[in-house]
Amino acid sequence: MMIDRLEGNSELKTSVRLMLGGRRMTHSVLLVGEEGLGTGFAARCVAADYLYPNGGAPAEALLRGECCRAVAKAGKRDSGQIETGIVREAISVTGMGSGGRYLVGQVTAMRSEIFNTSLSAEGRAVLLYHVERMNEESANALLKVMEEPPEGVLFLLTADSLAGVLPTIRSRCISFAVAPVSPADCARYCTAQGVDSKDAVLYSELFDGHIGTVLDAARDEARRAQVDKALALAKAAAAQDSYAAAVLLAAYEKDKVGAAALLADFRAVAAAGLRGSPRAPVQGDAARKALAAADAAIQRLGAQVNPKITLSVLAMKFRTF
Repeated sequence: MMIDRLEGNSELKTSVRLMLGGRRMTHSVLLVGEEGLGTGFAARCVAADYLYPNGGAPAEALLRGECCRAVAKAGKRDSGQIETGIVREAISVTGMGSGGRYLVGQVTAMRSEIFNTSLSAEGRAVLLYHVERMNEESANALLKVMEEPPEGVLFLLTADSLAGVLPTIRSRCISFAVAPVSPADCARYCTAQGVDSKDAVLYSELFDGHIGTVLDAARDEARRAQVDKALALAKAAAAQDSYAAAVLLAAYEKDKVGAAALLADFRAVAAAGLRGSPRAPVQGDAARKALAAADAAIQRLGAQVNPKITLSVLAMKFRTF
């Protein structure tokens, strides 16, 4: 089964096998886990096993995310449509609005598609990623189809946290937690996926077994460069070098999104140091202070505080680490 490709999470895999094997699969499943843990991959595994119990090329394509996609334009309620993908039986929905928010046009397009088109013998799967980003209007549009879904349709939802999902959506799903694996298991898995063994060990330690984050960092040059800068920032924190921090952060004074992404990685490195990982440049009390400073800066950026001021204040704090 495709679900066996999910590392760890034995309870989740056992539950899915039992539901699929006994044909007792609920019509709505919510998979909850922090960003980078692989909730999206887990959802695609379940969808592939539901639609293609014998595996094969369509199942492999679905695992790669090569399915139909619900799209829409912000501010245009009637702009929703379905973009055809290789896997016709699966539709994915990822928020396209500001901050990844769902657009109601995406949900209504998905709803029309599954109600108005004939089903294949395999049925249909709808993958809704990060449903904590749904507003009430999008959620209400989804509820209309979840309350009385067409026969053979399986909804697979993912979220970073259960608390972030609207109660009306949460109450209609059976929920499972997707848990991180140990850094050692994460490194072994990622090495098997073609990641350089040294990179796999380093990133698995820094990102605490978050397989998706490790694979992203190892395979994307821009992401790798960002992690390198986060490590350099952590070295500056350990040395209480506010000047080096200020020089590095100055490049992000007009890039709030980039600054927030860099600080998220810096936070991860500091957290690794707090856990005692020898691969984190900053350790102990300095790691604790760096973690708190990163959290405060990320919150200020989210609150629309001027990035230049936020980053300058952060750099000054390095003197106290």
